[in-house]
Amino acid sequence: MNAELLEAFSGKRVLLLQGPMGPFFARLASQLGTVAEQVFKVNFNGGDWLFYPRRSIQYRGTLADWPGELERLLRDLRIDAVILFGDCRPIHVPVHGIAEKLGTEVWAFEEGYVRPNFVTFEAHGVNNRSRLPRDAAFYRQAVQPALPPEREVGKAFRYAVAWSTQYYAAALICGFSFRSYKHHRRLSILEVIPWLIS
Repeated sequence: MNAELLEAFSGKRVLLLQGPMGPFFARLASQLGTVAEQVFKVNFNGGDWLFYPRRSIQYRGTLADWPGELERLLRDLRIDAVILFGDCRPIHVPVHGIAEKLGTEVWAFEEGYVRPNFVTFEAHGVNNRSRLPRDAAFYRQAVQPALPPEREVGKAFRYAVAWSTQYYAAALICGFSFRSYKHHRRLSILEVIPWLIS
C-alpha cells in the first residue's frame, strides 16, 4: 500500500475480515500497524487462522448470528474502518449496512477488475457497491492519469498453489473448531487437483 493511501488509516482502529488465501492480510496488518491506532483480525476458519494465527478473533458462530456479532465487535472495539477482500462473500454481505449505521468506513479489495495485474482497493466497496462513475461519457472525457508502472513479480503461480493447498488443508483439519463455517466456494481438498494440473 502506498504511503498516501496508508495515511487514510492514520490513528484509526481497523478491523480486517476475510482476506485472500495466503499471507496478504498479515502483511497488510503489519503495514497498517505503522500508522493505525490498532489493527484487529477476525478468522472464520482454519485457513484464515493459519495465515493470521496471533492476536486474532476466532468467530465460531453461524452465518445467521454473524451480523449481531459483527455489530458488537464494531461497537466494543470502537472500529473506525473495516477492510475485507471481496464484499460479495456471504460473511461480508452484512458489513455495509451495519457499518453505515455505526458510521464505520468500509474498504474492499478485489482482484483487479479495473486494470489487469493490479488489485483494486476502494472505499465503500467494489463491484456493484463501487462508487466509480457508471456513465461511459465520464471516462471518454476524463484526463488519463499517470499510472504507476507494473512491477514484475516473477513466477507467482507456485505461491498461489502452495497457499491455496495450505489454506484448504487447514480449513478442513480445523473444521471441528469452526463447525458452522460455510465457505463462499466449495471447501474441499479436492480443489488442489485442478491447481496441480494447471
